[in-house]
Amino acid sequence: MNLRDEQWQKLQPLLLGGYNDPGATGRDNRLFLRSVLWIVAHKAKWSDLPAEFGKWQTSYMRFRRWNQADVWRQLAGFVNDDKELRAMLDAIVAFGDQHTQRAKRRLAMRNNKIAYNSALTTEQPKTGASWASGIMPSSGQNWVWLVSEK
Repeated sequence: MNLRDEQWQKLQPLLLGGYNDPGATGRDNRLFLRSVLWIVAHKAKWSDLPAEFGKWQTSYMRFRRWNQADVWRQLAGFVNDDKELRAMLDAIVAFGDQHTQRAKRRLAMRNNKIAYNSALTTEQPKTGASWASGIMPSSGQNWVWLVSEK
């Protein structure tokens, strides 16, 4: 996926971090957009981004911020006249949605792990009650109950 000059001319005024925008400016919006398109086209990890695009961490953080602000979806909504450009932006939107879903799953797993570990440290099993003796633990000691209870 390569960004042609006429496609860039359509996108440039819509992008954040331009020279006329207040606050911080992006060093090179076109290079950033090309780096995101490279990641999407190659289905690569951010750390595999070639050095010609700059530091991968910078591109990744900027992609995350734009994804959280729904910039990609807004850009895709503005360029209905160019089907190729729309397809590129739709691919970025789909990639961003996958990224968001993975982040939500990781957060849920982390929260479940924290809840489970905190319950283990706060509840001590009663003496004499064990699995071996055939006595079932209370619902507070069952780890499945801990992660599924809201």
